[in-house]
Amino acid sequence: MPIYLTGGGDQEEFSQLDRLFIEELPSGAKIGLLAQACDDANEALDRIEYYFADKKISSIELVTDVRVDLSQYSALIIEGGNTFNLIKAVRESALFNSLKSFANSGKPIYADSAGAIILGSDVHTAFLGDDGDEDELKLQDYRGLDIISPFCVHAHATSDELEELNDLLYQIGSPILAMAEECGIRISDNEIKVFGSHELWIIDFEGRKSIAPQSSNEF
Repeated sequence: MPIYLTGGGDQEEFSQLDRLFIEELPSGAKIGLLAQACDDANEALDRIEYYFADKKISSIELVTDVRVDLSQYSALIIEGGNTFNLIKAVRESALFNSLKSFANSGKPIYADSAGAIILGSDVHTAFLGDDGDEDELKLQDYRGLDIISPFCVHAHATSDELEELNDLLYQIGSPILAMAEECGIRISDNEIKVFGSHELWIIDFEGRKSIAPQSSNEF
C-alpha cells in the first residue's frame, strides 16, 4: 500500500514524487479527490487536474457523496485545509470506514497537509505552529484514521517546533513524522523515502533523526 504525503508547500517541490505516483497507476486510471477541508473544492480540482495531467489518468473526480463506493477509483487524493473540520467530516460519515477499506485494498493514496495528518494515529499535531489550525468544532476525539501506523504527521513543520513535538510525543504516545512544506514522502513496505528539497524529521522514543531528500529509512 503506497502512501504519498506532502508537507503543504508548492506542488512544484514534489514533481519527482508526483511522477512516481503516476507511474504506479494503471492505464486509464480514475482518481477520486476528497476536498472536504478546502474552502473551494472546485478550485482544488482545477489545481489537481493541472499538476496531475497525464495520459495514464482518464479522469479526476470530486468525491462529494460520502456514501460513494471508493473502490471504483484507482487512487485517492486528499487535499488539505482545516484538519479538525476534515477529520470530523470523515469520522462522522461513511468515509471513515470506506477510506480505511480503500487503504487496505493496496491502492495508492496521495495526501497533502491536513489530508496527510488525518492518515496518522492522532491529529493533535495540527495545533502546532504559528499558523496552526483552529479547532472551532471543539472536538472530543483527536484520533486519526491510523492508516500509517504507528505514526502521526505534522505538516508545515519548522525547526522551531521540534522541542514542542518531542513533548507531544510523550503526550500522545506515537512517533511523529514532521514534514516541512518542502518535504514529501512515500511510505511502502515499512520504508519511508523522502522527496522534495527538505529533510524529514522523525521524532520517536529513541530520539530525533533526520532523513535527507532521496534517502530512505526502514521502520
